[in-house]
Amino acid sequence: MRWATVLLSLLLAVAAGALGARWVLNTGAAAPTGTLTCSVKPACTAGEVQVFRMSSVSNAHAGTTAGSSYGQSVCCGEVCNLSASCSNVHDAVVTLSGADNAHAAPDGSYGTEVCLSVPYGVADCTYGSTCAAGYACLATVSGANNAHVADCDGDADDYATKVCCRIVDDCDNDSTLDPDDPDDDGDAFTDAIEAYLPTDSCDACPDGPTDDAWPLDVNKNGQISVVGDVLNFRGRIGATPGAPNWWQRLDFNADGLISVVGDVLMYRGRIGETCT
Repeated sequence: MRWATVLLSLLLAVAAGALGARWVLNTGAAAPTGTLTCSVKPACTAGEVQVFRMSSVSNAHAGTTAGSSYGQSVCCGEVCNLSASCSNVHDAVVTLSGADNAHAAPDGSYGTEVCLSVPYGVADCTYGSTCAAGYACLATVSGANNAHVADCDGDADDYATKVCCRIVDDCDNDSTLDPDDPDDDGDAFTDAIEAYLPTDSCDACPDGPTDDAWPLDVNKNGQISVVGDVLNFRGRIGATPGAPNWWQRLDFNADGLISVVGDVLMYRGRIGETCT
């Protein structure tokens, strides 16, 4: 048996004896909740994504993130890896008359789409005088088409029609993600963590050799083992994003660091487990 195998086996054995109780996944205080939070401001902060740009916070023209250099941004956060790109789980926030200096059309009549997609679930956007529970207000618009845009901070310069978006659970497509029960497949990894890795948040066991469903089952064979799974950490302890030995798939607690305590020890007491 190679020294790396022995070392990792000893780490697991020592941890099991010293810590006693079975490991419980800790996703960290900053783990996403599955709820969108959005605001208009000069620059998006870490963990937020710029959905589109605005020339001002009121009576404004709009532009895409790539096509415009306007000084205000619609920024959304609280969802791991939120993306402004289109995919099969996206929904159009608004359509624009162009990539820059554009009018907006919530009715979809313009050709430039501003799309919201999420790594788990399906984006769902709608428009109205209020945003229903579970929806975040991204902006307000002056009409159904040929519209100016404004923020939605509740000031008198907001428009009457709000652009509202939420995330719909992609495991059944009929309910919003529940922040109090965010693990759809019951594998002890939240949907947000599985989106980060990424693994299948709707399935706790791989259906085949290409189905990456169970985070601890790195080799996707339905069984936890030292050789097939734990040894993937060999040469990666201490790795951070950008390093040649970084592999996000092994960052089980999504803290940006591959470590023994934060990641390897999630295998404690689980070697030999199988899923069906």
